[in-house]
Amino acid sequence: MNTKEKIVAAALGVYNREGIRTVTTRQIAQEMGISAGNLHYHFKHTEDIIFTIFEQLQRDYDEMVVLFDQKDATFQELLQEFTEGSYLLINKYKFIFVNFVEICTWIPAIGDAYRTLVARREEQFISLFEHYSKLGMFRQDIPIAILKGFVRQIFIISDFWYSSFAVLGGRFESDALEDYRQTIAVAFYPYLI
Repeated sequence: MNTKEKIVAAALGVYNREGIRTVTTRQIAQEMGISAGNLHYHFKHTEDIIFTIFEQLQRDYDEMVVLFDQKDATFQELLQEFTEGSYLLINKYKFIFVNFVEICTWIPAIGDAYRTLVARREEQFISLFEHYSKLGMFRQDIPIAILKGFVRQIFIISDFWYSSFAVLGGRFESDALEDYRQTIAVAFYPYLI
């Protein structure tokens, strides 16, 4: 792992622990035991670090979504894999999910990248749903407009679930995973055969 990757890993840990409001590049450098100047050689601004972490999150999701192209699993198996995988990413990048609206306002490039990602994912999810419809595992009578709305709901659940869980009093990781599983299962229930 090179210095830049170490900075990103350290920053992710600090942001997850402390949130985004009070963390400085100096604090991240101190966490790593390097000088602030060394950190600034790799990242001029805090925003650059957060954007790099967001790009890493996108790559991690891309790797998970590539599994969707391996359509030899049942839809239930694929849904379970998606649920478990996305939950792990929510935990890994917790500060992004907790502060997503604020981050997008502060760093507009993240909002732009997110909108592009949602548009790309919409096509992938609809293609996946159509594939499983043909196999008789997903309802065939859903109009395209409803499918697009459902994809948006999936993003709302996945990207904003953690904030809701925390605000509603969720505290324990074991409760969180079960709550996330249940939330995803309820969202998909009307569409499955």
